[in-house]
Amino acid sequence: MNKAEWMAEIRKVWDYAKALQVDEVFSGPVALEASEEFKRVAVDPNASYEDLYLTGLRESQYNILLKDYSFFQFGAGGDDGVRFAYYPNPFFGAAKDAVSELSEMQEFVAEGIIGVDEFLHRVSEVRRSQHPPLVRYDYALEQYVEATHPCSHLHLGFHGENRWAVRRYLTATAFALLVFRLFYLDYWMAAAPVRRGEQDLTMDNLLEIAKAESRMLYANEFSAAEERRFHLA
Repeated sequence: MNKAEWMAEIRKVWDYAKALQVDEVFSGPVALEASEEFKRVAVDPNASYEDLYLTGLRESQYNILLKDYSFFQFGAGGDDGVRFAYYPNPFFGAAKDAVSELSEMQEFVAEGIIGVDEFLHRVSEVRRSQHPPLVRYDYALEQYVEATHPCSHLHLGFHGENRWAVRRYLTATAFALLVFRLFYLDYWMAAAPVRRGEQDLTMDNLLEIAKAESRMLYANEFSAAEERRFHLA
């Protein structure tokens, strides 16, 4: 994927976030290169998911920030590799009442009543019993090991060694729409149709198109043995 195609893909994700009314900040359509501090915390065995999330939030380590202060990262690697990640807010979750609570605190920041550090501190003090898991998608042909490291795979949760084999090469749009449908279903069901070309399409229509645009893997990316085992198609 060239630079223009990459930028168009990330802008499309932002457009769909706006259509769902879960958009907050669009940092940019470029391939994100994580900071050294974010990388350090990510591999620190003593760091919690909350530590990593707050580091990412504090250092603006995202392409797209959502209204609930969850965020997306879209990164590129060698040999057409990609890394897409969704970092959920571990304190609030994705509930609509959480978004309202965050909006109130944001107003305090805007009015100068509290600073950004105080805002982050208050966010970290508010906890709900459940929140979506961290979801990451990787495609890396150069790291492919048929028995242990699928070329295309998902990671679910903060434990990085679980790899769920995927039979397709996901686009950023497909990844983001899947996250939106799973974790923001109230917004998804309430969203108005989106104009695409000469058609008005529902969010489900857009997800179906994104799936079709995510090509099936070639034989050198997905073995016959992997085909016989469990995988996400």
